[in-house]
Parts: sequence; structure tokens; C-alpha cells
Amino acid sequence: MRSSETSIIHLLERQAEQQPSAPAISVLTAEGVETTSWSEYRRLTELTAAGLLELGVVSGDTVAIFAGNCLEHYVADLAAVQCGAASVSLYATLADDQLAHVLKDANPSVIVVANEQLRERIRGALADGQRPWLVNLDAVAETSPKTISDAVAPAQPNERGISWESLLETGARKLESHRSRLSDQASSDVKDCVATYVYTSGTTGASKGVALTHGNICWQLDSWERMGLFAPSYRAISYLPLAHIAERLWSLYFPLKAGGHVFCCSDPSQLGASLKLHRPSFFMGVPRIWEKLKDTIDQRLASETYRPRSADLARDRQTLTEAWTLRQTDAPLPSDLRMQALHAREGVLHDLRVELGLDKLVFGTSGAAPLGDSIKRFFGSIGVDITQAYGMTETTGIATWERGPGGSRDSVGTPLPGCDIKLAEDGEILIRCPGNTPGYRKVSNAQSGLYRGDWLASGDVGTIDDAGRLHIIDRKKEMIVNSSGKNISPVAIESRLSDEGFIDKAVAIGDQRPYIVALITVKQRELTDLAARFGISGEIAELVNHPEILKDAQRLINQCNAGLSRPEQVKRFTLIPDEWSNRTGEMTPTMKIRRQVVERKYASIIDAMYATSPSANPIPADLARQVRTGPNTEEV
Repeated sequence: MRSSETSIIHLLERQAEQQPSAPAISVLTAEGVETTSWSEYRRLTELTAAGLLELGVVSGDTVAIFAGNCLEHYVADLAAVQCGAASVSLYATLADDQLAHVLKDANPSVIVVANEQLRERIRGALADGQRPWLVNLDAVAETSPKTISDAVAPAQPNERGISWESLLETGARKLESHRSRLSDQASSDVKDCVATYVYTSGTTGASKGVALTHGNICWQLDSWERMGLFAPSYRAISYLPLAHIAERLWSLYFPLKAGGHVFCCSDPSQLGASLKLHRPSFFMGVPRIWEKLKDTIDQRLASETYRPRSADLARDRQTLTEAWTLRQTDAPLPSDLRMQALHAREGVLHDLRVELGLDKLVFGTSGAAPLGDSIKRFFGSIGVDITQAYGMTETTGIATWERGPGGSRDSVGTPLPGCDIKLAEDGEILIRCPGNTPGYRKVSNAQSGLYRGDWLASGDVGTIDDAGRLHIIDRKKEMIVNSSGKNISPVAIESRLSDEGFIDKAVAIGDQRPYIVALITVKQRELTDLAARFGISGEIAELVNHPEILKDAQRLINQCNAGLSRPEQVKRFTLIPDEWSNRTGEMTPTMKIRRQVVERKYASIIDAMYATSPSANPIPADLARQVRTGPNTEEV
């Protein structure tokens, strides 16, 4: 790695010098699309950095950002780093106690806040004695203090506040006086300095601040460049929270290396419109995003627009599905099928991809959780190959990636250049790479047990095939050991069930139990449509108990069981009328299931499924009522 590429600020400066007028970040506003060039991006970062220094930020501090995907978020993040501080992006979906935990642990000297609603949450979460500066994005300069010395928000005694505009004005006035300090910071060796703390989603406990250094991040970028994965015109959409390491990689750090153009989608419900406007070359989605995109595409394919071309659609999708299936098994593609697949991509399916904004897509990738075969097969059938990646916040995101188009069945690929993977005796995946974190904030590596020698212990169990590709089995702590001592991966079961038919999510239960049972949530629109075809009406809570619906659910269970060993097969299930989310406690901010929360919340229903001989059964009315009206369960 060249010395000029051991600092992410060096990368920003290089892009501003090499392509000053090229677009860096675009944002959709009421007036239209506003675009910031690379030279403007650097200038805003310098002004903000000077303003932060004037607020008293020093090397080693943390600067928190509690805002959506907007230009100011990116600028504040890099400005903190330019001051020698570390950035901390906060999930807007954090519960109050989780927010308080992160603020206490990170102890930011400055918090950039989007609006009054989030400021109120910050005020309620700060510990006694914490008095950070609040930089308010929604306040205008006229209502904020003009100088740092008198910058106290009158509405909140003892609170120090300043508007974003005033911060920039202060930075402009003081930039020259801080120029040497910023230059010294930029020229110093920061390879081992922390650039950001990314807090884990807290699937199994309190979240921890993962320290990521300039060297960690620059290695990740260098690896992707070595693999040739930065398209000549890198374009990405920023829509996941910037507290998520994947979003930070593809929309904050990747463009610094590739010189790309990022489009900020501050409202996730506008992702479809953003795809059409920006037409990304790279798009990564967690499984839930791909599932929602599939639902949207299904509706378009059933519309009047495509009905006259249904025969062409069916033929071309069948051709691409056949080609995709062969690639999943490493089978050679016959020359006639290869040519047919090329032509299939060029017809009506090309028109569909243009309509969706996926026609310029070079890489479609999924991560954070397993993506079901049915979703990958669906997108393969319309000419969008989704590959899977694997990594952790602790490895600066990606450690392995399936490089070939379409991937191979269940594989998350081979290690990035410079990354080594091996398996412990118990099958745990061990990782050694320059992207490995130096550790957690305020927790020693001896306390965390994160490392075994110089190998990072992932906590995941996997296998490595003859081609060197990694396959994930499950989280080590979440492996089910049934009452007969059989080790069973719940993910292997859940990935087969999730998104099949009207099924949304599935959680397999069976630790220290005689057989596997499943809690299954439903996709309400699909369930309502199915009920209508059966001539059934009623509320969702009624439909999940209807014999015809349960019969169809059993059909889907049987399909799943056909590909599982006997101990893995689901013997009983319950359809759940609730929608799971981070707000209600069952999901993390990164859309992973909190198993302990789910098992505790539905304990009575789980026990009922083991009370009699195995067979499908509806939720008892009293238990269903208890689940729907009971208090939300907080994270353990």
C-alpha cells in the first residue's frame, strides 16, 4: 500500500485535485437534485474541521452524528477525522437506553444533530456531567450565536448549541489560523489512528464500539481496487444508516478511492425513485431490501405494461434461470444456453431493468445476513446477478466475496487479497487480515476474547469447499443442540422458509428440545391475496388461524423439509400476525433477528408447540391476544 494511501483524508484531497468539478454527492431537494463537486466537498470538510477545532475538538476526541443520509453527514464525518478525532454515526432507530449506552461509551465532545426531535432524544440520553456541543442542522445562522464564546442555546440552560451555518461561518473565519494544525494532522502518520467507531447492532447484548483505523479502511479499499471491482464510473446510492459498516464502505469510503458519485436517499421509501434517478453501478442490499425490491418487481410484471409481452418474459426468464442454476452448481454452461442467455438479457428484461434503474448495475451484492435461494434465483431470472459477501464490523466489513457472476450455492466467496481464513477445530471461522480491528472501545482484547493469537474469532461456524470458498453455517452461539445432542443450524432452516409464498420471516426453535418448531411471520399483502383466492376474508390475526391458510403454510413447510435432514425438519409451526421491527424489539437496526427477544416474547406459544405430539397448529386465541397486546421486549 502506497504511503499516500494510509489516510482517508489523503484520498479526499487526491480526488479534489484530480477531478475538482466532477460530481461527488447529490441530494434530492424540493428544488431538484443538488450536486456537490469533489472540490466543494473538500472545501466544506476543511471549513467544518476548522469550526470543530474552534469548538475545542482535539485529537483523540469523538464526534457523533445523529442525522440521516445527507451531505452534512458525510462532511461532518470526514471533518472529524481531519481534526484527528474519530467519528461515530448513531442509528436513529436506537431505543432510548441503547442511545444512552452509546453516548456514554463514546462520550462525544460534539454531536451533529438533524432536528429538534433528535435533539430531545439526545438531551434525555446524556449522562450526568456530559455537556457536548450540539451542532444543529435545522437551525439557521440568524437564530444561532455568531461567535463560539456566547454559543449557548437560550431554550436549554447549560446546553451548548450552534447552527451548522454558524459552524461553517466560524470555520471560514478561522481556517487560516488553523491551517497549520490541519496540515500537520494531514501529514502525520495516521495509519494506526482510529478514524471511526462503528457500534455493533447488539444482537446478543449491549453494543460495542469497534475501532477502525485509517489503515484498516485503506486496506479494504486497496483490496477492492486490486480485484478490479471499482467500475470506471462508480455510482452508488446511500440509503442504509451510516452507522452500518456496509453503508460506510460503499457510499463514504469507496468513492474516496474510486472517485465515484453518491446519491443520498434520505427516505428509504424513495429507494425505487432513487434507483431510477441515479442508475447505480454498484448496489448492496441487506436481504430485506432485496426482498422488498422483489415485491415491487412482481407487481410491475403483473401490470398491464408487461401483460402483452408475458410470453417473451416467461421464455427469457426461464432461460436465465437455467443458466443461473448451472452456475450455482459449478456446472459448465453449454454454448447454446450461453448465447440464449445473452439474448434473453437484451429483450424485454432489459426494458424492465431500465424501468427499475438497474440497467447500469455492474455488481449487485447482499450481506449482513443470508440471502435465500428463492431471492437470488428471482433476480437471476431478470438478469441481475446477486453475489454474497461476508465479513464483520470487526474486519472493516468485507472479508470474503463471491467474485464470479451469480455466485455458487450458499457460498460467500473467497478471501479478499491479503486476507486469510481458516477454521478452528469446532468449525469457527478465524480471520487474519489488515482490516481486523485493534479492538473495542474501552474493552481490552483479553476481556472481549476477540482474538486467538493474531486470528480474529468471528463467532460464526462455517466450512471451506475444495475451491477455497467459504460457506456460513450459523452463529456459533445460535447453533441448536437438540435433546439427542444433534447440532442443527437454525439459519439453514430459516433461509429455506423465509420469503416463500406468504411467509416473511421464520425463526427455528429447538435447543435442548426433541424436535424443531418454527415461529413464522407473514407478508400481509400476499396473505390477504391468498385468502381472497380462497374466498376468505378477515383480519390478519384471524387469517393466520384459518384452516385453509394453515394448510397452505404446511405445504410450504413440506417443501422446506424435503431439503432437510430428519432432525432439521420443522415438526410444528405457528403463524404470527405481528410485524417484527427494530421499533418493536425483535430486529436489530441492521435487520437481524434478536433471537433471545423473540424466544422470550413468544415463550408461551413455543411451549404450547411442545405440549402435544408434532403437527401444525394455530395460535391459541388467548396466547395470540397476549402477544399482540403485551409490552414490547427490550434487548437483553
